[in-house]
Amino acid sequence: IVIIFAIIVIALIAKKYIGNQINEENNAQIVEEIKQHEETTEPIKFGNNSVIGIINIPKIELEYPILDTTTKENMRTSITRFSGGNVNEIGNLALAGHNNYDGTMFGRNDELVAGDKIYLTDLQKNAVEYEIKSIFVTDPNDVSILETKEEIREVTLITCENGNKARLIIKAEEVKK
Repeated sequence: IVIIFAIIVIALIAKKYIGNQINEENNAQIVEEIKQHEETTEPIKFGNNSVIGIINIPKIELEYPILDTTTKENMRTSITRFSGGNVNEIGNLALAGHNNYDGTMFGRNDELVAGDKIYLTDLQKNAVEYEIKSIFVTDPNDVSILETKEEIREVTLITCENGNKARLIIKAEEVKK
């Protein structure tokens, strides 16, 4: 019985890992399509979803399309807009993503520190550099993280922590050139 149980567990882990790798390939393909696509104000489709931009965090080798709405299905697919306006608008754009054990999506966000850079690119190919200002863990019901500061561009990254009992929050502000 123990051997059968171990085989089942290993099979389930392998299935999830293979699924994540296929998802990673699909995300990389859509990012390349966006980069080669002409500038547009119209959303770009990724399956049944609309893509509103690209998030890139070089330190942890993260690059994903940003889907326009947060749903369970969308979060299995990519990084999603949890709240806020469009990419690189004035205000607080909150992005949600899974903290996958295999390091995909926001699975490596715990390696980031204040001062690290985040880049958001909109569909008009405007890239804005953001610098991480704070990193903290909060309650899943804490909505204060969504508050907007006046007249600045800000991005808030949200992912689960401690088995979904808390949220790892990363707040970054636009680097003024």
